[in-house]
Amino acid sequence: MGKEVTFDYSKTAGFISAEEVKNMKAGVECAKEVLTSRTGAGNDFLGWIDLPVDYDKDEFARIKKAAAKIQSDSDVLLVIGIGGSYLGAKAVAEAMGDSFAALRPRKEPVVVFAGQNLSEEYTYELLDAVKDHSIAAIVISKSGTTTEPAVAFRIVKAEIERRYGKAGAAERIVAITDRARGALKTLADNEGYATFVIPDDVGGRFSVLTPVGLLPLAAAGVDIEALVRGAEEMERATGEQVAFAENPAAVYATVRNALYEAGKK
Repeated sequence: MGKEVTFDYSKTAGFISAEEVKNMKAGVECAKEVLTSRTGAGNDFLGWIDLPVDYDKDEFARIKKAAAKIQSDSDVLLVIGIGGSYLGAKAVAEAMGDSFAALRPRKEPVVVFAGQNLSEEYTYELLDAVKDHSIAAIVISKSGTTTEPAVAFRIVKAEIERRYGKAGAAERIVAITDRARGALKTLADNEGYATFVIPDDVGGRFSVLTPVGLLPLAAAGVDIEALVRGAEEMERATGEQVAFAENPAAVYATVRNALYEAGKK
């Protein structure tokens, strides 16, 4: 077990009363029941709730193997995606990384992001910056047709193929996409890329504990086994049977909503 996570809201006493928190508690508990019972709107996208314990162990092993290969042959990893397809990995990497890593020797590849904008200047500067470095790419898209990552991937794919040839590119490009359909899945199968699955019931912004987040993070040197283990501990700490006062997520949600209702936005 890691260090216990608690939530101290004592400093909010001057802004909200205990009565206001008590009044908000019922609403939060009701919301939690709707969430855990999967009866509310959007319940077909709640696969993230069980990700810390209910994940594909074989695919997890493949993620670690693919990350090790990227680490062995690339100085720079280009992660191509937009929105939740890259922000989760970026946030975790920054939170768990060294703010001054660029000044220190490193063995893992530098992870950079593309496909989150349509700036030709950004893309030009990216390709110029990596011209003297060995590169690999992870492209993340359920459909493969979202404009920004599709454009960036086309450019990056051409650069990797120019350097390493078609066969070599197939060893350096990984696709994270739909299980069975879509433009990217079709391309990946045709080109022979390694592929990983974006679960149907997990939305992009909740996907950091799927291959969407785990593969870039593992390649960057993050201990993804410890990451998932920590998520599992938090799932237990905030589970259905945990008393309200001992559930840091429920208490946090209650206090935040009470502050919001009090005009502290």
